[in-house]
Amino acid sequence: MRRRILLMLVLASACAVWSTAIASGAGPSPGLSEGRHGLTSGTVRYVALPAGTTTELQVIGRQDNRVLRHMRIKGTWGIPLVAYDGTAEGLFANGRTLLLAQSLYNGQTLRSTTKFALVDTRKLKVSGRIQLKGAFTFDAISRDGRYLYLIEYMSPEDPSSYRVRAYDLRGARLLAKIVSDKHSWATDMRGLPISRLWKKSWSYTLYGANARPFIHALDTRNVAAVCINLPWKTSPDRVFDYRLRIDGDGHLVVRGPNGRALALIDRQTFKIISAVKKP
Repeated sequence: MRRRILLMLVLASACAVWSTAIASGAGPSPGLSEGRHGLTSGTVRYVALPAGTTTELQVIGRQDNRVLRHMRIKGTWGIPLVAYDGTAEGLFANGRTLLLAQSLYNGQTLRSTTKFALVDTRKLKVSGRIQLKGAFTFDAISRDGRYLYLIEYMSPEDPSSYRVRAYDLRGARLLAKIVSDKHSWATDMRGLPISRLWKKSWSYTLYGANARPFIHALDTRNVAAVCINLPWKTSPDRVFDYRLRIDGDGHLVVRGPNGRALALIDRQTFKIISAVKKP
């Protein structure tokens, strides 16, 4: 518990802001879903439950909460959470494969080796495994199933420093390219993910903490990213209650806890159309 509290305090700094005042990056993973909430898809819900030295993956019917199918996998696994609002991801767009991840920590330290398991959702069997040297967490999967996006943690002494990487699932290799905003020379990032939203092949994530909040726009098809700094020098007190939405015109909207539109962003130009001065 003490380690988690300290980690939250460390990660409460905003995305790295350099002399160009451009924020860049996607933030640390909020962890794993290892319980009944799981991940919802259509009429079913996938849940990962600790079962001694194994993990039980269950497929539960949403209508009657009945366990339809289940399997066990050796070790402790969970369904990745991608934002502190509880959003879980890891299911491929075609619904045929579910990614399971392990905790970022191995005891009190970052993992030196990271493993992911790919589960065939129809046969409910492990169909593949990924093993990488270093500490990584899940960020996103491209809609075509080509790229797996990961957060790479650079230093065991500073878990708030990370960068975005892309893993080519077809070629089974980690790309050398660092996925960052091409308008910024900075590749290492900081921040906490608050809210996640998808629109076609783009993943949008709102980040915020004690400093300037920003939106990380990830082009999952083309392995590219853009960071949008929001026009507030510090994160508002209730920033963790903010949510990303799309309005009727296709613009990206940051909404406050009462549903009020706080910022409106053009998704084509990544420019802020309007924003309140004091959210």
